[in-house]
Amino acid sequence: MKKLLDIQIDEIGTFLERPNRFISHIRLDSGEEIIAHVHDTGRLTELLIPGSKVMIRRAKMDGKRKTQWDLIASITEDNQCVLINASFQRRIADKILNDESISPFGKCEKVKAEVKYGKSRLDYLIEKDNKNIWLESKGVSLSRNRRATFPASPSTRACKHLQELMCIKENGERAGVILLIFRESDIFEPMWEVDKKFSKLFYEAMDKGVEIYPIQIVLNKKGELFYSDKKILIEENKGDTK
Repeated sequence: MKKLLDIQIDEIGTFLERPNRFISHIRLDSGEEIIAHVHDTGRLTELLIPGSKVMIRRAKMDGKRKTQWDLIASITEDNQCVLINASFQRRIADKILNDESISPFGKCEKVKAEVKYGKSRLDYLIEKDNKNIWLESKGVSLSRNRRATFPASPSTRACKHLQELMCIKENGERAGVILLIFRESDIFEPMWEVDKKFSKLFYEAMDKGVEIYPIQIVLNKKGELFYSDKKILIEENKGDTK
């Protein structure tokens, strides 16, 4: 494994409830109940379970902040630390893509973030051997029975990205998706029962040559976040059979 980041962790508390998608109520070991900002609009019901342990940090306060804490990760029953703070995803992807020893694309001349394509923006444009590779990055926190899955809720935006990547591929340039898998998994599959359109587009994109790279990410209780070279397989297309 290779360390990517050190994330500040100030407390491990007990999750109580999530009254709305932006805030969570947490009890510290001292008994104090605090409110922490949730930087992930996904449902996270499999991870944010009342009574479960969570990792939090004190926020850098400015005039706009209303909460003094940030929710960073959930600790599962099998003691895995699962990153659920989406604000770190760009930094993680940047670290991977700019390190030729772990990047799925090896050594590249340039890695540009937030690049305009048509009327929208894609996460990255990579220049390798004087050719373009257009790339999207997705964070995957949900995994059931070691099967990582995405999205956790219907995502029009993710569907649009797949359609754009297919268009790029059809126009003769490389296109891909990196999937940052935050819970230990052996296989990735799209979540048919939640977003049938995305799931169909996912396999259509693969068939058209869009490159998919699931990458295992590991976090420990110290806040050390690692890249793992473990290979995660992609489930073959069985259609909506569930």
